[in-house]
Amino acid sequence: MIFNKKKIGAAVLAAVFTINVAAVGDSISYAAKKNDKKSPVQTTQSVNTNKPATSAQSGKTSSQTVLSNIRLGDNAKYTRVVLDMSSAKKYSAVYENNNTRLVITMDGVTSPLAAAPAGRGAVKDLILAKYGDTLQVIVDMKAAMPNKVYTLQNPNRIVIDVNKEYEEESFNQVEDGLLNGKYVRVDGRGMLTAYMLDIDPAKFDVTLALGAGKVSSGLRKLTTIASSNGAVAGVNGGYFDWSGDFLIGDIRINGKTAGIGTQNRTGLIKRKDGSYDIGRGNYSGAVKVNGRSISFWGVNCPRGTDSIVMYNSLYGYSTGTNEFGTEYVIVDGRVQSIGKGNSVIPADGVVVSVHGQSQAYFAGIKVGDKAVIEEGFGPEVGDAPDFYGAGPQLVANGRVSVASNAEQFGNDVAGGRAPRTAVGLKDNGHLLLMVVDGRQSHSIGASLTEMGQLLVKYGAVKGFNLDGGGSSEMILNNRIVNSPSEGVERRIGNAMLVMRK
Repeated sequence: MIFNKKKIGAAVLAAVFTINVAAVGDSISYAAKKNDKKSPVQTTQSVNTNKPATSAQSGKTSSQTVLSNIRLGDNAKYTRVVLDMSSAKKYSAVYENNNTRLVITMDGVTSPLAAAPAGRGAVKDLILAKYGDTLQVIVDMKAAMPNKVYTLQNPNRIVIDVNKEYEEESFNQVEDGLLNGKYVRVDGRGMLTAYMLDIDPAKFDVTLALGAGKVSSGLRKLTTIASSNGAVAGVNGGYFDWSGDFLIGDIRINGKTAGIGTQNRTGLIKRKDGSYDIGRGNYSGAVKVNGRSISFWGVNCPRGTDSIVMYNSLYGYSTGTNEFGTEYVIVDGRVQSIGKGNSVIPADGVVVSVHGQSQAYFAGIKVGDKAVIEEGFGPEVGDAPDFYGAGPQLVANGRVSVASNAEQFGNDVAGGRAPRTAVGLKDNGHLLLMVVDGRQSHSIGASLTEMGQLLVKYGAVKGFNLDGGGSSEMILNNRIVNSPSEGVERRIGNAMLVMRK
């Protein structure tokens, strides 16, 4: 999700679909595929005949495919249905009844079986139906659970694995003060896979790094940002413009404003003593000249018509503006120089760039005149040198509390399930960084509410959302931990990095 710039199309799963596949080596799956590493299934219930069907029994030639047996097995994670076939055979698979029924249809197949075995586990009922030389095996599931249909050879089988509801988690102590975890949940909604980092601030800093070191330098991959900064781990950061020209949201880094947003939104606060908090920013900024305070229209972003934009050294080495404006270079509270465009940005000062009708506010300003920059991020941030704004809030007071309406997020961020990245603060001061995969067979993604629930599950008392969608990514020791939804790393405007102290 690149907020405010990129539209995200909603993926639509047809209620009924048919796929014809070759009987050897092909498979289809609904909602989610399980990991290839499966627990063994004991196929203990079956209907079988002691000898293969003859052509006289079937009324067909001996070359006709025969369904000789239906076996049903069960373990903690899924129920397996096995159709034993005399030879490889094409089939179709159709989902019905809101995806709770799977119908396998095969033409030119006969069977001596009188009925299918009774359902068990995740399978409510099994039905064997015969229509001339067309045969159907109907699998009624207890819920619209993820399932997988595939074929095997030697001997020839059609296999249907239906997932059960389960949760599993694993944790690894990367080093003292840094814990890495993985969580998998399967239920009627599908499979969800999440990854997390639990960070002790006594051992590690969490800091926001710009994509290429400067706001205007463009976008970079998370692995590039992390390696260039020597990070142990990290996730993608907040919102940014797809052009790579500016950030979207109230962001302060080491006491300097990197970007501002149009709404008051939630972010991570880093206090002067190194402690962390989560709160809502409320940026205000102005330059005081000629006895009046003139508000900025933007900070570290392209200058628009009739606008007033402030640039500092986080933006780049110059403003990149054209000559159709007036720019005031301000250092130590005084106007150091006045130019028309593309002014050099001083390391210890700012450039106030003015265009069009707004130039009237600065009439008569001369080199040497007093000019004071006034900035603030609201009472919750206060004088904290770092604030990494994104939003919306997901958790407050240890409970899920999604503030997408209050923070005025549109459906592109707030709607439906998607790949997500979020930050949580635990009551012991530890930080949680969490990424949920989405739009893939192993993970359906999370809603904002579900993301809040996951943060609370792992101890967060406060939490908020970062950028998501194709941007959602986690790395650890220069390795990508999750599976970005676009199949490759997206270039991003900023990243939240874990740094050794």
